[in-house]
Amino acid sequence: MRRLAPLFILWAIACSSVLYVREQCDTLYFGTARPDGTSVTDAEWRQFVREVIEPHVPGFTQWAAQGEWKGKSEATHIVQIVHSAREQPPIAQMIAEYKQRFAQESVLHVRSIVWLQVR
Repeated sequence: MRRLAPLFILWAIACSSVLYVREQCDTLYFGTARPDGTSVTDAEWRQFVREVIEPHVPGFTQWAAQGEWKGKSEATHIVQIVHSAREQPPIAQMIAEYKQRFAQESVLHVRSIVWLQVR
């Protein structure tokens, strides 16, 4: 009976319906303060999302936040994109377009490995 215990455990694990898939997660922090003292408006942000982000990724999550950059507080838009390593969205182009369009010095980009639970 003791010899069957490890086999039973392996069988139980194999039969479980939970599977994890390794993916990548890109989180982008888009600050809204411009050098001239104005800010990127909500309408400008929505247009940027429609024209630049939506055409390149099938899905993403976004939310508003308050960030700090060089000692100053500013409204920030955070975009999170989860994707496979094989399907790389054009993150560098999105960042370059935002910087050019809204006179931004930088966009923070954090890439991490995530494990998605598939049932």
